[in-house]
Amino acid sequence: MIEPLARFGFASKAFVYLVVGVLAASAALKKGGAITDTSGALKAILSQPLGNTILFLLAAGLCGYALWRVLDALFDPDRHGTDPKGLAVRIGSLIRAVVYGALGLESLRLARGLRGSSGDDTKMWIARVMDLPLGDWIVALTGAVIVIYAVSEVASAIRPRKGADMDVSLLPREARGPLLAISRFGVAARAVILSVAGVFLVRAGIRSDPSEAHNTRESMLELAGAFQGRWLLLAIALGLLAYAVDQALQARCRRIRSPIG
Repeated sequence: MIEPLARFGFASKAFVYLVVGVLAASAALKKGGAITDTSGALKAILSQPLGNTILFLLAAGLCGYALWRVLDALFDPDRHGTDPKGLAVRIGSLIRAVVYGALGLESLRLARGLRGSSGDDTKMWIARVMDLPLGDWIVALTGAVIVIYAVSEVASAIRPRKGADMDVSLLPREARGPLLAISRFGVAARAVILSVAGVFLVRAGIRSDPSEAHNTRESMLELAGAFQGRWLLLAIALGLLAYAVDQALQARCRRIRSPIG
């Protein structure tokens, strides 16, 4: 039961990032579209024919993915262990569970006709964290962790994806090289966006100013503005499309060991 949930979750993530990438590419090419994040992609899906049905399916997939990540972190079927590296991987799984579980719940809210979240809501939650004891430091440290994670993702993308977590023999032999190259490009592109978001989160914590925090959309605009060109925005969009390919490959080829079986 867990394996189908995880695979459906990866496929759901692939669909969401496909929408984000298509919208960004359309905006860069001035063909309509908009720069948005995963929450914005859900709202765009809602406006399409069968949008509610698709959102209900995405809610199931994303929440199932979150459940798998929680169980994976707690029961450790891949034997990451309890050394610092292993704990980092397992904590990363819990963070993914929170992020994509929240996205799944938002998809469900939108499908039911309720209001979704916004960038202002994100800043509101960051402001609440800052009100806690040592809240500014918590926000800054979280941003630093995101940056470190993003750098590690770029480093891993430079190398061909091999190892116990993927069974590429399921892919046609002639397609393996191109698909894995696209996958690595997607992982690196998303990591660059995450690094920008992490840097601004660190700055928000240091300055005690939640308005400094950037979501995915704002991070993409920051990158495009820094280099003053829509071609970089197009490259970012292509990177997000490539990340959708990566998630689709995960849905097909990921070795998923049941954490409770």
